[in-house]
Amino acid sequence: MYLRPGSIFRDFLVERKTTTTNEIGRKRSEFRPTGGIIIGVLSDAKTSEIQRWRELQHPITHTIVQKNGQIMAKEGDRLIRDGRYFYVQGVDNASMLGAFILYYVEERRDTVDT
Repeated sequence: MYLRPGSIFRDFLVERKTTTTNEIGRKRSEFRPTGGIIIGVLSDAKTSEIQRWRELQHPITHTIVQKNGQIMAKEGDRLIRDGRYFYVQGVDNASMLGAFILYYVEERRDTVDT
């Protein structure tokens, strides 16, 4: 398989979770676009990473690596790509200089788009 430079980088739309109350006082959560876009590489999480996050009660399925830039999403946000939903479980600024940012995410297919 031949990959051209930049062909593995994908855009992910960032949505932030907001909580509101309806007219009878019940809390309702929904995701709203922040206008932010993460350009990164999606990969399956390693077995050791999956186990470590499972022990923290935050299961993950994938990691997204963003090269250069600032942190665009935080824990609890949702990333969208081609109808797939990835829920951010944790963020790691690996180099502490913003050269690489790791997003640990869980892909969910059982949730309803709200």
